Amino acid sequence: MPALRIAFVTQKIVRHDGQGRVNAVVVAELLRRGHSILAIASELEQELRDHPRLRWIRVSGGGVPTQLAKDQIFAWRAGRALAAARAEIDRVVVNGFVCWARSDVNVVHFVHSAWMRSPVHPIRKRITPLSLYRALYTLLNVGFERWSFRRAGRLVAVSRTVRDELLADGVAPARVRVIDNGVDAEEFRPGTPDPAALGFEPGRAVALFVGDARSDRKNLDGVLHALTAVPDLALAVVGDARGGPFPALSARLGLEGRVRFLGHRRDVAALMRAADLFVFPTRYEPFGLVLLEAAASGLPVVTTRVAGASWLLADGAAVVLDEPERAADLVAALRRLAGDASERRRMGAAARAVAERYDWVVTANEHADLIETAGPRDPGLDVERRPARLTAL
Repeated sequence: MPALRIAFVTQKIVRHDGQGRVNAVVVAELLRRGHSILAIASELEQELRDHPRLRWIRVSGGGVPTQLAKDQIFAWRAGRALAAARAEIDRVVVNGFVCWARSDVNVVHFVHSAWMRSPVHPIRKRITPLSLYRALYTLLNVGFERWSFRRAGRLVAVSRTVRDELLADGVAPARVRVIDNGVDAEEFRPGTPDPAALGFEPGRAVALFVGDARSDRKNLDGVLHALTAVPDLALAVVGDARGGPFPALSARLGLEGRVRFLGHRRDVAALMRAADLFVFPTRYEPFGLVLLEAAASGLPVVTTRVAGASWLLADGAAVVLDEPERAADLVAALRRLAGDASERRRMGAAARAVAERYDWVVTANEHADLIETAGPRDPGLDVERRPARLTAL
């Protein structure tokens, strides 16, 4: 295969971010294969910056107060940078809508039209200035994404869930390839439960939650309520909870001493090795990389069917709940695992075996193979049918 000049246009190419980690491992694999990379991004992994065949154009969307404005500034700046170098580029890889330019491969991690249709979108709960802003943000991104998807040669869905969302939005099946996200099975590996590392005294099993700790999309409120019925279980929460409702909810439920809010952390792998189980009963999740990371860490997992990664967890590796709102099922799963160390070990071993089949090496090779073979865009592979209608606000 002759060496290619490949542009990656995305906000983050870093290993400490879910979407950014995919980009980082794929870029590393393409460099290993001898290709050259033009990284148009706001953040780049330190180990990649000095590679002789990688050039970084640092693009920022900063200086404005809202994410919507930041995204548009990044898209404009990134598009200008790409246009200036386009004559030297053989392939363009993007993530969703990230700039106003055509691409050869668009790796889709999130589909805003599906999120807009979700019953747990903030606008469905109450009308406030914040929920109206989030609805506007989502609706505008629906349009931006559809524009970007139509102008991509191939679409990569990071899970079967994302693929199904793209098809529901009218994308032709022939244009979509599913490449499941992976996990670093060396970084995330089994350890010995250590309550002290999570801020607890010995003698009680500790569940770990990693995710958005300021909104209720991941169902942290459901976990806290369930915890009141499982007195022999403690909970460590990783995620920025500042300004969110959950520390106050924990206090109202009388969970002081049994719940620790650890904030944003970069040592998640070490924290997973110290936990007894992982709980993530999300209400909406296109993939959920933390589920594979927990599985690789040898943790039994409690999650829901709506998480894209739940399809990968074979029987015996996880408790997959059918309904995020069915509180009794969540309580039963937590009771079962909190009270049975042998069951936790058995499920944890099964989870580790599943995760080992999805090492990043496999994922990176599949992405690299597709990028190498992505040819000129075929106009016949455009949207074949009318997009699904959005549910009215």
